[in-house]
Amino acid sequence: MSNATGAAEQLPYTEAAAFKPVSLVLGLIIGLGVFFLLPESLALNARVVAAIAMLMATWWMTEAIPIPATSLLPLVLFPFFDIASVGATASPYAHSIVFLVLGGVLLGLATQRWNLHRRFALLTVLTVGTKPAQIVFGLMAASWFITMWVSNTATAVIMVPIGGSIIALVKSLGNGDDTPKFSAAVLLGIAYAITIGSMATLIGQPPMALMRAYMEDTHGLSIGFGHWMLMGVPFSTTMLVLAWFVLNKVVFRAEVEDIRGGRAMIETELKAMGRLSPEEGRVLMVFAGAVFCWVFLPLIARIPAVQAALPWLSNINDTSVAILAAILMFVIPASKGQGALLEWTATRDVPWGVLILFGGGLTLSAQFTATGLSVWIGESVSGMSGLPPILILAFTAIVIILLTELTSNTATAAAFFPIMGAIAVGLGIEPFLMTIVVTFAVSCAFMLPVATPSNAVAFATGDLPIKNMIRAGIWLNVIGLLVIIVALYTIVPLVFDVSF
Repeated sequence: MSNATGAAEQLPYTEAAAFKPVSLVLGLIIGLGVFFLLPESLALNARVVAAIAMLMATWWMTEAIPIPATSLLPLVLFPFFDIASVGATASPYAHSIVFLVLGGVLLGLATQRWNLHRRFALLTVLTVGTKPAQIVFGLMAASWFITMWVSNTATAVIMVPIGGSIIALVKSLGNGDDTPKFSAAVLLGIAYAITIGSMATLIGQPPMALMRAYMEDTHGLSIGFGHWMLMGVPFSTTMLVLAWFVLNKVVFRAEVEDIRGGRAMIETELKAMGRLSPEEGRVLMVFAGAVFCWVFLPLIARIPAVQAALPWLSNINDTSVAILAAILMFVIPASKGQGALLEWTATRDVPWGVLILFGGGLTLSAQFTATGLSVWIGESVSGMSGLPPILILAFTAIVIILLTELTSNTATAAAFFPIMGAIAVGLGIEPFLMTIVVTFAVSCAFMLPVATPSNAVAFATGDLPIKNMIRAGIWLNVIGLLVIIVALYTIVPLVFDVSF
């Protein structure tokens, strides 16, 4: 179950979450069981970390308590069992990636306040065309791009009503049997494009950012914002095109050739918004500046002449850019009487729980390494090193794709990164390849309404029977698995110079 975010997403718990005594006890039993089953030759601290990891993984995936609350356990348990000091345990909660995501969230909130994302969506749909397949592609393309930067839920909330208006128009035209097919293609196209688009950038959804922090801290691989996009954009573009093809040409093929009045309806929506407001223009300038710096600044800083003239430029990193852009949103004024482009009250919509989850996952990963648990896991599975690496990676992807249909994708990633990274080392597989598989696999949740916020919003319209979601979702899950495998042999080694 994805908590995928465009800048980030609120975790799927409610204010009045149900008390889950079975899940609570199950986590304790599994944790204690792991502690006593591990050999005594393994260091005591490593056994305790393994037990805590299994306790947290169980509570994360069953949501025995709110996911962020589980993420705070290391702050109590690691110092208590003398595994690490409270300072060392707390340090990952303030990791630079946490502030990169925070900056991205604030940028997204600024675009939401002034409806810049809605204007972009309407313009995209208007540009693409009014034939059914064109409309679906336009809605998907707009959703795909917006969710790279804006919360998945916010993207769904703005895009699904636009799709719903077009569906209502088709119903009024009386296209008979084609209406349910078109409705399913529109709603699932939006939902799937939101999930797919959030894979393209490091702030697209929490697992991407968590992956970057894990690889940097545990394996010493630094991944820049633009560097990730070199792989993430082609990967997500491929998924987007295949999803559109499956929805429109395979599963929900509609025979209606044109939707009369579709263009006029979109034009009316745009006219109601008026001309681009000064606030939208200012937000767009800051946003575009941040994206430019994320993508091109590292390249510019490597030019010898620039290095000689501006040596300090290389000290500017993705996190600095994100926070500076966010601060500018609080500084640049809006129209008279409206304060700045972003007010501090907007921070109530920041997904603080996700940021805490980052800290819990990263401090857990750090102790896997510090206590020697990662080495022991690697040595324990070394006997399986004769198996083809692609078979192991494909099996991992299948398990996680199925699991993430029902569990939080961020919590699943936090639990699996240190374990699968250690297994990869033991099997002689490049850890980054395993981590990439986990990262993309946790994002391939397409079958159920509970799998992602965008699926839930689309399903809530009442125009999407669950059987249609499952029918199309199976196709997308299989396609996701195949695209992941192909990427391991193509774009991943090309961009990151790693291979089997």
